[in-house]
Amino acid sequence: MHRYDLVSTLLLMVLAAYVTVSGFRLGFGEWREPGPGFLPALSGIVLGGLAAAWFLMTLIKRWGAGESRRFFPGAGSFRKVGLTVAALAGFALFLEPLGFPLMTLVFMIFLLRAIVPQRWSLTLTLSVVTMILCVLVFQLWLQVQFPEGPVSLYAIRKWAF
Repeated sequence: MHRYDLVSTLLLMVLAAYVTVSGFRLGFGEWREPGPGFLPALSGIVLGGLAAAWFLMTLIKRWGAGESRRFFPGAGSFRKVGLTVAALAGFALFLEPLGFPLMTLVFMIFLLRAIVPQRWSLTLTLSVVTMILCVLVFQLWLQVQFPEGPVSLYAIRKWAF
C-alpha cells in the first residue's frame, strides 16, 4: 500500500510544480492586485506542500509486514460513503427549487443524523449555525449568487427591516 502512496504523491508533486510554474508564467501580479496566475500558483504551492507532507509521512511511518489493509476498514463504511454521495447528488438536484439556505440546512441535518448520528439538539444547533455562516460568508460577504428558493434573503430583509 505504501508504494501507491509514494507513487501518487510523487505524481501530485510533479503536477503541483507544473501548475505553479504555469501560474507564474500567466502573471502572479501583486498581493493587492493579483494577476491571472495568482490562484493557480498558490493552488500549486498548496498542493505541492500537502503532497510533500504525505510523502514524508509515508516514508516515516512504519508499515506492518504482511498486514492486510482494507480500503473501508470500519463496518458500514461503504454504506456511509454511498449515503454521502447520494446526499451530495440530492443537494445538487434540489438546490434550484429549494434554494441554498434550505438545502444547506437539510444537508447538514442529514449528515449529522444519518452518517455520524448525533443528538437532535446538537444536530439542529450545528445545522442552523452552519446554514447561517454559509449564507453570511457566501451570499452576503462574497456575494455568490445561489438560488434563493422559497426562503429568500430579500423576503427576510423586508420582514426584519
